[in-house]
Amino acid sequence: MAGISSFLFGDAGKMSQVPQFNPQQQGALNQILAQAMGGLQGNKFDFEPIEQQARQGFQQQTIPSIAERFSRMGSGGGQRSSAFAGSLGQAASGLDTNLASMRSQFGQTQQGQLMHLLQMALSPQNENIYMPSSQGFLGGMSGGMGQGIGSGIGSLLPMLFAL
Repeated sequence: MAGISSFLFGDAGKMSQVPQFNPQQQGALNQILAQAMGGLQGNKFDFEPIEQQARQGFQQQTIPSIAERFSRMGSGGGQRSSAFAGSLGQAASGLDTNLASMRSQFGQTQQGQLMHLLQMALSPQNENIYMPSSQGFLGGMSGGMGQGIGSGIGSLLPMLFAL
C-alpha cells in the first residue's frame, strides 16, 4: 500500500544512514580500536630489545676499540691510566644519553602510530544521505491544475469588470 500512496501523494524528504564499511572491515576497525586504546592506556612500548642491542654493541665493539687504542700507547699510558678510565666513562655516559634519547623518540613514534590508529578507528562509520521529497502524481497534477485555473481566472477577471 505504501507504493501506491507514494505514487499518488509523493514522499516527504528524509535522512538515511548508509554504512561506509562492510562487516569484515567493521570488525577490523573494532580490533584496531581495542589495540590502540590498550596501547595508549598501558603505554608499554617495548624498547628493551633496542637497548639490549645497543649495550651489547658497546660491550663487544666500543670497549674493545678503546682498549686497543690505549694498548698501542705502550707501557707508559696503557689501560691502567686514568685517561683510559675517563675514555670508558665518557663512552658509557654517551651510550646512556643516546639510549635515553632513543627511548623518548621511540615512545613518541609509538604514541603517534597509536593515535593514527585511534583516529582511523573512530572515523564516522556511516554516511548521512538526504533523500529529497517527491511530488506524487496527484501533487504534480494539482500543481498544473492550479496554474491552469489561476491563469483562467486571470483572463476572465478583465472581462467581468468590463461589463
